[in-house]
Amino acid sequence: MLSYHGLPHRHAGKKGFTLAEHFRRIDPRYDRQLEIEVQFEGKKQISQTRNISLGGLYLESATALPIGTTVQLRFQLPTQPEPVEVAGDVRWVIKQEGPNDKNGVGIRFQGLRARDVWALNRYFQSS
Repeated sequence: MLSYHGLPHRHAGKKGFTLAEHFRRIDPRYDRQLEIEVQFEGKKQISQTRNISLGGLYLESATALPIGTTVQLRFQLPTQPEPVEVAGDVRWVIKQEGPNDKNGVGIRFQGLRARDVWALNRYFQSS
């Protein structure tokens, strides 16, 4: 249940409640490496995930994507024959300085299909 301000109802009116608590991850992350296709601004690149959850993923990218960028993601799970295709928003970036270093990019899914949630849960349990 959401309060008037969009914060979870149980926190509405509590003093000391911070915005960071509102945006805290609720889905556990799993260290899984998957090859992932990332499309943004008419470009396509292949990246590697470092961890993934039902809410989003962390990947390494040769490009430092701007925060707020909407990307299209496509990746294959061993627990279903069809690839997962989902839009996501870049939430944070760790820029690397070295010429061969990859940037860290945190992406929040905009919405997974039910079959993809099922396949991800099976994947998390199997590995």
